Amino acid sequence: MLKETHFRTSTVQLSEPQVMESSCGNSNSNFNTEAELDTLKELVLSSARIPLTEIAVIDENLLLEKVLYIQENLPTELATAVELLNHRQEIIADAQSQAYSIIKSAEEKAFQIVRESAIVREAELNAAKIRLKTEQECEEMKQSAISECQAIQVEADNYASDVLADLDSKLQDMLTIVQNGRQQLDS
Repeated sequence: MLKETHFRTSTVQLSEPQVMESSCGNSNSNFNTEAELDTLKELVLSSARIPLTEIAVIDENLLLEKVLYIQENLPTELATAVELLNHRQEIIADAQSQAYSIIKSAEEKAFQIVRESAIVREAELNAAKIRLKTEQECEEMKQSAISECQAIQVEADNYASDVLADLDSKLQDMLTIVQNGRQQLDS
């Protein structure tokens, strides 16, 4: 009975923009995990306290609404990380396409030199040099693209890991606070 009375009289009120923001769902393209978790933390920290205790009285519906909003939008942030990983495949494909195009162009050029030149041997030598140079350039471009892709993958993996670790830590903290509050209320 005491718990119910305090719950009804000590609810935390958010301003209208905060309520509107939390009810937007997945349509909000400006979702910021850090900001949402800070809002959730502020909700807990600014909630009314039972006198002479550390127990906070939190509007359960508002808290659940914020948690659900974060759950709905978190896949969007993770999709961004996956998009970065997929982008590296595009870079590799572009590099291979360019390499093929350069080789094909070099072969066509070499063939044209052979036909136009009276000295076939010199044309063949030039074509071999062009082909070797092109293959070296292609290999350098490929290695550069692979290195860039690996760096992007590492950055994306680090970003996703950092976001998930931070989210896990903050959610664990919030869950501990809520569980402690509920234990205190149940006692």
